[in-house]
Amino acid sequence: MSDTAFPAFASARRLPNAFDLVAGVCIAGALVYVATIARGTLQPLDALDAGAIVLDPWALPGYAVRTTLRMFAALMCSLLFTLTYATWAAKSRRAGLILVPVLDILQSVPILGFLTFTVVFFMGLFPGQVLGAELAAIFAIFTSQAWNMAFSLYQSLKTVPADLDEASRSYRLTGWQRFWRLEVPFAMPGLVWNTMMSMSGGWFFVVASEAVSVGDSTWKLPGIGSYVALALEQRDIGAVFWAILAMLVVILAYDQLLFRPLVAWSAKFRFELTSAQDVEDPWVLKLLRRTRLLRALSGAVGTVFDAFGGLRLQLRTGPRRRVARPAFRLGDAAFLAVLAVGVALIGSTALTLALTALVFGWFSKAESAGSA
Repeated sequence: MSDTAFPAFASARRLPNAFDLVAGVCIAGALVYVATIARGTLQPLDALDAGAIVLDPWALPGYAVRTTLRMFAALMCSLLFTLTYATWAAKSRRAGLILVPVLDILQSVPILGFLTFTVVFFMGLFPGQVLGAELAAIFAIFTSQAWNMAFSLYQSLKTVPADLDEASRSYRLTGWQRFWRLEVPFAMPGLVWNTMMSMSGGWFFVVASEAVSVGDSTWKLPGIGSYVALALEQRDIGAVFWAILAMLVVILAYDQLLFRPLVAWSAKFRFELTSAQDVEDPWVLKLLRRTRLLRALSGAVGTVFDAFGGLRLQLRTGPRRRVARPAFRLGDAAFLAVLAVGVALIGSTALTLALTALVFGWFSKAESAGSA
């Protein structure tokens, strides 16, 4: 490792100070505790019946960690979905004709509508294991987070100021570099705030997502949602109070440790024509700046990401080719015609299957009545 490759290590002292030791102990303890709780995802499904949900308040810390891990796993999947789906919809006008309405339809589907046909799929990936039920719960939480984040990034990518885009082209930035050095930073303030809203919205679906049902069998995953469901079933108001208190502590914890630093970090990417007040740095960032080793490590990570975003990847070969408007409209008409044919084929196939099932059921009832 050279100092020129990672200047943060060259400018920082190598020896950690007292703040490094305190932060290191806290991080190591949190990782060990999370790893201990997460081992339950690799157990067989029978372990869920053996370790039934209990209304003991001392069990709530473990339940809170399991629920928080599911929500953050769904948040990571939502972020990956946002960076791919929303970017594709914003960059390709023809793809946007399909992707944006589909996204609008998906956000209108209730979470129970997704659970009806996805649970069997995820349970089939890992039969007889808790991991299949965990993936089904994570996907259910994902459906409450992804759509809002995707719309936020799509709107930001469509509203990048023309002068900034022209400046990036004047500096001969490639499409890859424009995306990571102009478009993503421009979208970051709105994306961070919508991520916070999506994370909060996920709490409304925790109870439904942690109860996985297949046929006549139902498994309740350990978590705050299952705890609340059992408390409501037994009409234990005290247990509901403890669950609300645990949720409050968890929300305050990740708000102070994660989202407040993200909001302060994203504030430097704001594009405003008028002067605005600076966002005060939260105590977590102030603590990080007083460390030595952690600050050097964060600088090294930033250097790696900067090199990743600075790769001169040519997403297009050669300069843009100006297309005449009549030909462009002809291409749109051909695209919409192919799309209409595909929709018609799918609709006719579904209608044929429905009519076949209806006729078959009518003949079955007629034969049963005749035999009777």
